Amino acid sequence: MNTLIIGFILGCVFGAILFLGGASSYRKILGTLLLKDMTIIKLMLTAIGVGSLGVYLLDLGGLANLSIKPAYVWGIVAGGAIFGIGWAVSGYCPGTCVVGTSEGKLDALFTLGGALVGAFIFSLVYPTLDTWLLQNANLGKITFVDLIGVEGIYLAIPFSLLLLALAFFVLKDRYGEET
Repeated sequence: MNTLIIGFILGCVFGAILFLGGASSYRKILGTLLLKDMTIIKLMLTAIGVGSLGVYLLDLGGLANLSIKPAYVWGIVAGGAIFGIGWAVSGYCPGTCVVGTSEGKLDALFTLGGALVGAFIFSLVYPTLDTWLLQNANLGKITFVDLIGVEGIYLAIPFSLLLLALAFFVLKDRYGEET
């Protein structure tokens, strides 16, 4: 099967999970940002926990090709700030704005348009950013696995179990409580 078709199908499944999990709902997003509704946080923790374990199991079986990208400190800081500000202002992250757009939500459509314009502008200024910002704090292709010298699967198992335990047993919705 063509890689693009597989990617499209997986993207549709991911979008359906986001939709069914309420990740494009204004009430759920606001509840998450106020740390009152843990649904989206639980959804993200579950996805990261299952995904981490899945990737390392696939790697262990020789079915995955882990391609580590260089750690550009200033790029990570700037990207995290842009992501956080964008999520706080619009109420959407890149995945949920696509889901919201597919639901016909106008605010999600504007968020998606802004993200595409931002990506286009970034592509135009990337050569300049690369020389004076990104390369100045390039730590190379480092991983936690490399730093401590342990096979990835031995970190993925407890990490995944911790995230799944947080999602299913620790985090509780806090509606009605005083903050």
